[in-house]
Amino acid sequence: MKKVPIKELREDLKKELKEELVPDSEILDKQKMGEELYHKLEIRRDIKDSLIVIVASILYAVNVNVFVNAGNLLPGGATGISLLLQHICRTFLHISVPYSLFSILLNAVPATICYRVVGKKYTLRSVLCIFVTSIAVDAIPSHFVTDDLLLISIFGGIINGTLIALILNSHATSGGTDFISMIISKKKGISVWNYIFMGNVAVLLIAGCIYGMNVALYSIIFQYASTQMINMMYKRYDKDTLFIITKKPDEVYNIILKKTNHDATLFKGVGCYKNEEKAMLYSVVNSDATRVLVMDIKKEDPEAFINYFGSKGIRGNFYYQEED
Repeated sequence: MKKVPIKELREDLKKELKEELVPDSEILDKQKMGEELYHKLEIRRDIKDSLIVIVASILYAVNVNVFVNAGNLLPGGATGISLLLQHICRTFLHISVPYSLFSILLNAVPATICYRVVGKKYTLRSVLCIFVTSIAVDAIPSHFVTDDLLLISIFGGIINGTLIALILNSHATSGGTDFISMIISKKKGISVWNYIFMGNVAVLLIAGCIYGMNVALYSIIFQYASTQMINMMYKRYDKDTLFIITKKPDEVYNIILKKTNHDATLFKGVGCYKNEEKAMLYSVVNSDATRVLVMDIKKEDPEAFINYFGSKGIRGNFYYQEED
């Protein structure tokens, strides 16, 4: 058998593939460029998330001084306990202790556990939130906009929940029971805000026996409004089931995989009306991705029929993107 020089083989391969062979050094350079671009995007996202957390933390402190203190409410969690300890010190010990001291001490242990379980960046952004909120509560003067306790409870709760959801969507927590909820959600893959709410109600009722039930009941209204806003705006652990009938199953599957990193199951059958062969994809995705996913699928296949609805619960492997 005649031996062919390597140089000639290389030239033949070039002609056959109709493209230049890329040197290994150039491949490494492209990989390096890709990594650098990824890191730049990651840094940009981290900066954006941190700025949102700082702004939301300051507004959270304003809400405490405008609504919570105006109604002498106990909002639950570390914030409520810190305000309660402040009140006890002023009433019984006749001393004024900064809110930041109680808040930082109460969050120290949950933050340590969260660092080990949830993630480094997530915990650091949460600590940033706690420090900014604590300092801002002490620095910003209280301002009363209304003396109607019902309005204070409802609108204060709505603002409180909106800001917490904003912080959560920026990959952080406002501390306290939020740490606990994220640790449980991380392990169980479920939303536990309603359970946290019930725990706060129990604490508020105990506090009501000491300081009066009016304060406790209005605080429960505040906490309920806050919890509903979080449930409405923070969808990380909510799931939707999708049934998609399409003529382009491969393209639709690629959209699901690319957008959500979730798999799908393909069913083939016959449409009864036109007696045509149909393909149906079944998948379960995170609720926060559903809207964009449906829009992208309709762009790819305008004739696609999509049925999606909330999944009460699932058992089996389900992908959750890791927190930073």
